This record gives sequence, structure tokens and C-alpha cells, in this order.
Amino acid sequence: MDFASIPWVQGSMVAVALAIILSAVGAVFKGLLIPRPNHDLIVAVMDARLAEKAVEAENYKAAWQAAEAARREQDGQLSELLEFARTTDQVLKALGRRGSRDALAP
Repeated sequence: MDFASIPWVQGSMVAVALAIILSAVGAVFKGLLIPRPNHDLIVAVMDARLAEKAVEAENYKAAWQAAEAARREQDGQLSELLEFARTTDQVLKALGRRGSRDALAP
């Protein structure tokens, strides 16, 4: 007796074949299966976008590095100005203590 000659096996094989065909048709309608040219086009567009985003990321990185360099320079200048202000303040306070009170009154 052959296995395929059993009636319920024959019905099962037909059901499996129909299920495969219907799932393939359903996948095409859902957009899960697309033609090769469309797939190649989508891949090309995605590669172009990735390259564009890589260039954009490099531009942002360069801008950030320039901003950080400017901030460091500004911090250095501000520290220097604060040091001059402290020195000037100390000199004026010292002169005020030794000199006339009318000249440097607070």
C-alpha cells in the first residue's frame, strides 16, 4: 500500500498545496513579495540615502568640532579677562586703602 493512496493523505496534500498557493498570492497582495527590478530600485535608493546621511553626519561632526574649538578659545579668553579684572580690582583696593578716601570711594 502506497502512502499517497490513503484518502486523508491525498486531501492533506491538496490542502497544503492550496495553502502554499494562497499564501504566495496573499504575500504578493500585501507587498511582501515584489519584482526584482522594484527591489533593485529600492536598494539603490536606500544606498543613496545612506551615503547622503553619512556625508551629513560628517558635516555635523566637523561643525561640532569647530564649535568646540571656538568654545575652548572663548573660555581661554574669558579666563584671561577675569584674571585681569581680579588684578585690577586688587590694585584699586590697595590704592584705595593707602590713598585718599575721596579719590576711590566705593
